[in-house]
Amino acid sequence: MSVREPGYGGEIMEEVVVVSDWDADGIVAAAEIVYAQEFLGLYPVKGKAKVKLVPSTPRTFGDSVKSVVGKVLVVLDIAFSRIVELSLREARKSFDRIIYIDHHLSTMVRSASLENLVDDLLVGRAPTAVLVAHVIKSVGGRLSPRLNAFVSAISMAEKGGVAKIDKRIVDIAIRMSKYLSIRKDRDAWESIVRWLASPISMTAMPFYRSIHDLVNSDAIREETRRVRAIAMELAPSALKLANIRLVDARKVSDVKLSALASQLYKILRLPVVVLGSRGDRVLMVVRSRDDLPQRLALKLYEMGVLKDVGGHQSLAIGVVDPKYCDLYKLREVILRALIEVERRSSS
Repeated sequence: MSVREPGYGGEIMEEVVVVSDWDADGIVAAAEIVYAQEFLGLYPVKGKAKVKLVPSTPRTFGDSVKSVVGKVLVVLDIAFSRIVELSLREARKSFDRIIYIDHHLSTMVRSASLENLVDDLLVGRAPTAVLVAHVIKSVGGRLSPRLNAFVSAISMAEKGGVAKIDKRIVDIAIRMSKYLSIRKDRDAWESIVRWLASPISMTAMPFYRSIHDLVNSDAIREETRRVRAIAMELAPSALKLANIRLVDARKVSDVKLSALASQLYKILRLPVVVLGSRGDRVLMVVRSRDDLPQRLALKLYEMGVLKDVGGHQSLAIGVVDPKYCDLYKLREVILRALIEVERRSSS
C-alpha cells in the first residue's frame, strides 16, 4: 500500500537512518525527522538528505541497525535495554553520529550509560514526538500544521484527554498505533510516516482515503472488542488500594498487557495496577492519565519490588521480583509505595 503524496523532490546528498518505534509516538517522531531533513534541510544534518526509515522495538533493535548503513543514526522512542546497548556499541563503528531521543523509564534510569554511547541524547518525560518538536524548533524549524496537530494529539492521548485538539486526530493516531501493533506491517508503517511528513496542507477529514481505510480496518475493531471483553470480566475482581485498583490477570494469556491495562483504566475510571505472567516472569503495568505510573514504578524499583522498569509517564511496566509475587504481599508494598509517592508530590 502506498500513500506517499507529491512533493518528495529536492537534492539528496547524504543518508540519515531513523530507527523508531511502531507506536503512534514513534511514528509521529519519525515523521518530524523526515520533514525537518527532507523538506526543511535543517536536522539532523544541514541541507537536503535522504532519510531511511526502519520500524523497531528494543528486542529487534539489533537486527534493525545491522540492516542499514548511513552517516547519521537517529533512534526515536526506543526504550534503552541491554540489547539496545550492545547494538549501539556496534553501530558506533558504522555511523559518524548517533542521536537518541526518548521518554521511556528505562532510558531515564540508565541515561548515564547511554550518554557514553551516543553523540546527542535527549531524554524527557514528555512524549518523544514532543521532544523532537522542541529540537526542531531550537534549530529554527517550524512543523507543518499536519505534524503540529498530531504532536498535540500524541500528547493528549498519553494524558487521557483531548483538550482543544480535534478528537478525530487523536482517534486516528491511536488507531494507527493499534493497527501496526497488531499487524507489524513495515510498508504500512513507512507509508504512514511519509504521509504524516507531507508538507501538503491538510484541509479535511478523513485526511487521506487509504490511511482512513487502513486505520478503520476490521482487525483493529476485532482486537479492541476482544481485549475489552477480557477487561470487563476482570474488572469486578479489582482490589481497592487507596485511589488505585489492583487487578491480577496472571491467568490471562494471549493479550497485550498494556492494552489490557488501558481498557481496565477506561472501565474502572481509576488508576490501575495490572499483573500478568509472561513465561516465568510476573509483569506489572501501571496505567493512569497523569504521571502516577512513572512515579509509582520508580518508587517500587527503588524499593526492590521491581527488578526492571520501562514504559513512560502514563503507562509504566516492570518485572516483579519473585519475592513479591504473592498477591497480598504485593498489595501491601504497593500501598506503602503509593503513600510515599503521594506524600512526596504534596510536599
